[in-house]
Amino acid sequence: MRRKIGFLSVAVMMVAICVQAQSIRNPLNMEPAHIRLGNGASPKKLSGMTFYRPDGTPLERARFVYGENGRKTSEQNQRWNVKDGVWTDVSECDYSYGENVMVAVSGVAASNARENPSKTETYYDGKGQKSYSFIYRWDKNSENWAEKPAVKGNWNCDENGRVAEYVKMYRNKDTGAWDIPMTRIRYAYDEKGRLSEEIIQLWENTGSWKNAGKYAYSRSENAGEVVCTSHVASGDDWTYDGKIVCLYDSDGDMARCEYYGEKAGGSMTAYCVYTYSDTEKAEGAVREDDVKVYPNPAVSYFDLTVPEELVGRTAFFFDASGNRKKSVVINNTKMKVDVSDLSTGIYFMKVDSWSKKIFIK
Repeated sequence: MRRKIGFLSVAVMMVAICVQAQSIRNPLNMEPAHIRLGNGASPKKLSGMTFYRPDGTPLERARFVYGENGRKTSEQNQRWNVKDGVWTDVSECDYSYGENVMVAVSGVAASNARENPSKTETYYDGKGQKSYSFIYRWDKNSENWAEKPAVKGNWNCDENGRVAEYVKMYRNKDTGAWDIPMTRIRYAYDEKGRLSEEIIQLWENTGSWKNAGKYAYSRSENAGEVVCTSHVASGDDWTYDGKIVCLYDSDGDMARCEYYGEKAGGSMTAYCVYTYSDTEKAEGAVREDDVKVYPNPAVSYFDLTVPEELVGRTAFFFDASGNRKKSVVINNTKMKVDVSDLSTGIYFMKVDSWSKKIFIK
């Protein structure tokens, strides 16, 4: 990570390039915290994101493929070749899954292979929350993955189950312990539980963390817009570096992001357009129509009817901004759900790949 943390300086590059485990940072797509990219509340899947210059000239794009179970299986990143007027491959990433683990294998696109491949194993706890990850390097001598991971990441949560801190560290070659810090991100939330601030820190040779960058988030009253401002550490203070203005569709999914740079006199330097594909029913999967909610709109409770295969699963409630507000264990095919603790508005009740829109009045 560079000393100068500025997403605006890298906005013209591909967001979410998975080489070296998300080497390009964008607060809208960076784990563990994010504002909202879709796939969390509405039934749509993010199929692509394309960056443009202010005049509409393409810059970069990412395309995503999903399996029948709704999980992402691959990601392709491309750059626009202005001279030839075609898209050229930049990097690729394949995803596979095991019990409580996701494995991402990535590399820079080459003529007949992937160069500088990297493998990231991300492990989840029993609640589906990210717990830790390992990054493995490719050993050219043995032509296989290194026996031991090179980097470890840890997610730490607060008492409300929200991610409070993410720390990356190196392994000590002498002791084998993970005691050489690299970077740390600390997260803060507002009174509604929404992400309000990220502080990025680097480990100094003096043996302490030092601030490097900060992202601060503000939201419009109708939740249709989020502004993320970037700041660079300057001594004990912060220097404004630019902002991203994020616009959402009626389902609460990201529709467009506009990047404004301080060095560009505050003018737009790039924008990104997000595209989605509706989640289709795979054979044997649960459709939205298989889940019944009555009454809808609801006041203090509603009757929920689900197919047998959802019994024992957990339903999560998201508001229109994609913030998780409530979870309920489905203990029967027919049950009453108490929503008296939710304020008036639109919510999405979601289990795995299906989603149901709920109105609370």
